[in-house]
Amino acid sequence: MPTWALHVDADLDEVNRHWAALDAAGMLAAAEVDDTAIIYFARRPDDPPLDGRLEHIADRDWHERWRDGLTPIRAGRWTVTPSWLATGGTDELLIDPGQAFGTGHHETTVGCLEALDALSLRGRTVLDVGTGTGVLAIAAARAGAVATAVDVDPLATTAASDNARRNRVSIAVVTGTLDRVAGRTFDVVVANLDSAMLIAAAGGLARVVAPDGVLVASGVSNPRSDEVAGALTAVGLSVEVSTGHEWSLLRARRTDG
Repeated sequence: MPTWALHVDADLDEVNRHWAALDAAGMLAAAEVDDTAIIYFARRPDDPPLDGRLEHIADRDWHERWRDGLTPIRAGRWTVTPSWLATGGTDELLIDPGQAFGTGHHETTVGCLEALDALSLRGRTVLDVGTGTGVLAIAAARAGAVATAVDVDPLATTAASDNARRNRVSIAVVTGTLDRVAGRTFDVVVANLDSAMLIAAAGGLARVVAPDGVLVASGVSNPRSDEVAGALTAVGLSVEVSTGHEWSLLRARRTDG
């Protein structure tokens, strides 16, 4: 079977926004290499939702190329590592993307992992909103937290469950929106989404943060950090913004606790 690779000038966060259309076009997998994405298809996509350069490759080569694009990366105490490169180190988080995005390589994911690493998580409850591969929930569980992961995409929650087993941790995995955890609050809520989703979900995120809890939010480009911070402030959160190379990390606390 012929396989096609679409090389696009975008990162995996941008690719993720076009998930449904890419899936319909026969996407097999995606990887990020040097800040650009390579998307693999089972057939030539007639009208891909992202512009890029199409390359026809032998079917036997695509999976090897995809795997070659995934390498270990350090984030806080952790080294996020594909399972086929595992060395057995106690600092490894073994994360295979499956059909979900979130390999740990993006600046936003690294920032969230480092922010979680700076918190005392043992015995605390953590909610990972938009979990993807489950990397953030798994890191929290490895640090001693009671972790819950939620995502609207069943492919993502399947990948998160698989990765939790791979790391020999237990996390509660929920398919759906924040409504699935309505009425519960968490000591730490982490949401690595995009700016529009964070703005739309601001009220729901505030409701699931415990009165003395903290929200860690990312997926926010630097130019939109004030906009997202304003939306979180409007729903009763006190927000601190840390600006990175291209992306911002927001830490927020309830002001009514």
